[in-house]
Amino acid sequence: MSKIIAFFRNFLHRPKQKEVSANAASFISSAHEEMLHQHLQHASNWQYGKEKGWSADLEAGVIVFQFAGERTGTSHFQTIGIYDETDGRFVWAWSQRSLPSRLRAHATMAKHWGQAQRHASFIASSVQCSMDQAWEFAAVTRKLAGAHSVYRGRIGNRYIFMTTEEIHINDLTAPSLPSEVRTKKPDWTKTRQRNSW
Repeated sequence: MSKIIAFFRNFLHRPKQKEVSANAASFISSAHEEMLHQHLQHASNWQYGKEKGWSADLEAGVIVFQFAGERTGTSHFQTIGIYDETDGRFVWAWSQRSLPSRLRAHATMAKHWGQAQRHASFIASSVQCSMDQAWEFAAVTRKLAGAHSVYRGRIGNRYIFMTTEEIHINDLTAPSLPSEVRTKKPDWTKTRQRNSW
């Protein structure tokens, strides 16, 4: 009988989850500010946010942005996670075994950081959160990985967060290019994003 009472005492008086440490909160805040600053730079430099569409090749780890005309931008990417706005849930890429491991490395860094900081949202494979919190997860991952930027691609009600390397812009309508280059379509423009993991 005493074991049962002890069990219920422990169960009912479980310690509350620790709050995020001041160091972790400061790191998240600075990572978010850095990401916002980068977004402003990219909006100015290569029209971040003005793309007409995007496609991603999970095997090659390459994302392609389509702009007006025949202007495109390409970069290597890694997945951070996916946010479903229908149920307000973020799923970390490190928990998705269907993704190639090389595309989960940055997300795994975020998990390790979460373990060191005892931050439950980085350790759980799936987190109930807001879109703003999902952006914070992405910002921390970008900072830890030293990635060039973060991109959020939409597929229906879901958003895939990715880290990207430097974006390489190609303008196939530029008059300085030879006509045979202007008319040639790069092979990677044929790829399409996967609608599910």
